Amino acid sequence: MPSADARGPKAGFTLIEMMAVMMIIAMVASLAVMFIPGTGRARLKAVTMNTVALLRRERLGAILTRTDRHVSLDGEQRILVGDSGDRVIIPRDVTVNILGADAVWSGRLAVAAFHADGASSGGALRFSREGAEYEVHVNWYTGGVSVETH
Repeated sequence: MPSADARGPKAGFTLIEMMAVMMIIAMVASLAVMFIPGTGRARLKAVTMNTVALLRRERLGAILTRTDRHVSLDGEQRILVGDSGDRVIIPRDVTVNILGADAVWSGRLAVAAFHADGASSGGALRFSREGAEYEVHVNWYTGGVSVETH
């Protein structure tokens, strides 16, 4: 049986060399993913959660100020706008549908109105991109905001 020295220094790769090559490949792949244009599922969820936060802030603002507050969608600029001035920008590759909306406030499509008692007009928004889908529901009676994943 030959000793380890009999094979010579260039007999093959060591485990450390293999691990180093795999780490370099993983780093290059992660950099490539970061620079691919598009929203991705995580960004879609972030837009959805920012919308939920906007709706909840407007409801709380209506209760605290004892005045009605509204959230509407500017379809051309793809921005959700609250009466407080808060905004959520919707990326171009995300589809947004307002379910059951028929009113227009300040030239924008109505999403939900919140009243001083905490109730609301109700409403639903659907955000989707390449098979991923989230629905945001505003309860008309309680004004509560919830999210469903589809």
